[in-house]
Amino acid sequence: MLGLLLAALVALPAGPARAAGATQSSSVAWTSPGYWMATSGGGVFTFGSAGFYGSAGSLHLSAPVVGMAATPDGRGYWLVASDGGIFSFGDAAFHGSTGAIRLNRPIVGMASTLTGQGYWLVASDGGIFSFGDAAFHGSTGALHLAKPIVGMASTPSGQGYWLVASDGGIFTFGDATFHGSTGGIPLARPIVSMVSSPSGHGYWLVASDGGVFSFGDAAYQGSAGSVALAAPVVSAAATSDGRGYWLVGADAGVFTYGDAVFRGGGGASGVVAVVAARPKPAPAVAAFYYPWYGNPTFDGEWRHWDEGGHTPPDDIGSDYYPARGAYSSSDESTVNSQMAEIAAIGVNEVIISWWGRGSFEDQRMALIVGAAHGHGLAIAAHIEPYQSRSAASVGADVAYLQSAYGIDDFFVYRAQDFTASDWSPVLASLSGARVWAESFWDGLKAGWVQAFAADAGFDGVYTYDPYDLSGTDFPQICGAARQLHLLCSPSVAPGFSAVRATGQTAVRDRANGATYDERWAGALASLPDLVTVTSYNEWHEGSQIEPAVAKCVAASGFCYQTYDGAWGTTGPQASVAYLDRTATWVSSYRQQETP
Repeated sequence: MLGLLLAALVALPAGPARAAGATQSSSVAWTSPGYWMATSGGGVFTFGSAGFYGSAGSLHLSAPVVGMAATPDGRGYWLVASDGGIFSFGDAAFHGSTGAIRLNRPIVGMASTLTGQGYWLVASDGGIFSFGDAAFHGSTGALHLAKPIVGMASTPSGQGYWLVASDGGIFTFGDATFHGSTGGIPLARPIVSMVSSPSGHGYWLVASDGGVFSFGDAAYQGSAGSVALAAPVVSAAATSDGRGYWLVGADAGVFTYGDAVFRGGGGASGVVAVVAARPKPAPAVAAFYYPWYGNPTFDGEWRHWDEGGHTPPDDIGSDYYPARGAYSSSDESTVNSQMAEIAAIGVNEVIISWWGRGSFEDQRMALIVGAAHGHGLAIAAHIEPYQSRSAASVGADVAYLQSAYGIDDFFVYRAQDFTASDWSPVLASLSGARVWAESFWDGLKAGWVQAFAADAGFDGVYTYDPYDLSGTDFPQICGAARQLHLLCSPSVAPGFSAVRATGQTAVRDRANGATYDERWAGALASLPDLVTVTSYNEWHEGSQIEPAVAKCVAASGFCYQTYDGAWGTTGPQASVAYLDRTATWVSSYRQQETP
């Protein structure tokens, strides 16, 4: 079953045979992860890793859709109709339209700004309409054009744009520079699309017969000019490195050149635009880390190992016994070896449990941050419910942790201890911080935690829960988050067992590793923004993946649980089984996410 789940996750949509010229190496594939197509009826079709965020296909449109643009992070897009009506999906915000304006000529295309907080619309007479942070740099609205404008492209800086006419005439504005045109060349078929190179020092023009004309540093990779087309080419898009491009026909036929990879096509009619999905950052995995352990050698006393009234070092507040013994989070060699272990399994980020300024955990931040950075790990803070915590104090904590340690990723446990109205002004005032919310597991499943997080202004939600949630819950939880434009981080846990620490008798059995596998499979199926591991070393709750060993307490005869049996392992191999399995899942995740 697990193999079937993974196979289903990496499957790509089927489509017609791709044109010659594209290679399928993984490094090349990363530059062309996928694309969207839009139809005149407002339908949106997604291929490869381009996410679906909605369409206007079910709406009664007063004018046909003529163009499309995606947000910089690829989590949303706009459609524009010939009357300038704008349809926004995902994180694409509405900044205005010409839907209520009487236009001299119809809108024929659009381009978004570098920030994604604005866009330009262009009419067939070259009139430009600017919205949001899209600055007006000029237009051809007052010129007598030999041929109508058919499209536009913005410069990489967002401080200029090109307009192209159907005869290939080029008009430059702002910092857009002229590199040539087909304005003086007799064309077999009209130009229908233009695409700028990543540097902005060149562009491609594409004709309806699939002919491609390259200017500046836009390298020619081939064309469909000699191919008998079932339908005319209507749009084009370039790969992120500019070493390839797609041509798309009105019938959703796709032609790939250079390092553009075929992700699917066909099955649609009336296509008017194709937009390339941007390569996503390398898939990220983070692990919750607890720096609250102390022993007499390093700290002058036992801390946390004596949880539940136990007497360390042999008798500790955990149902498992760590291979490192009852260690101290102040021991530099221990912390360094832990960070090396975390990095070795492919985890990108360590989320440090933090209990307020001046706390035991806060006093160990410098040591842990230094060790983590030494092994290439990013750092995040898990802001716990410390005494006198408030929304306002968390805002101050974020500023402190940013300044002191350069942390910009924050996870707020029990975020609903305060209201959305308490949070919203605090979160709105933060700069450069990404803040995630956690709350009741049943609320996450029902969607009201996501609604709270969106109202409060959080960037995303994470689940943390090692007991109540299963992998099958994650797609539903993340789906509800995305509907509200929130990031989603499902947390994978191997099990839960806190009898010795808290007396709690409810246990989530590890099932020889099956529990961990089921949660990982569900996390991948949810298409996460970040996978979080609960946990690296929360020994009290038995959710740890840190190595454990067999041990019995002589005085009582009690024997700790072990990882024996996990994926068929025993002894020393079982001790590190959860680290090894995490590395396997991280590798699978990255293979899935790399097109």
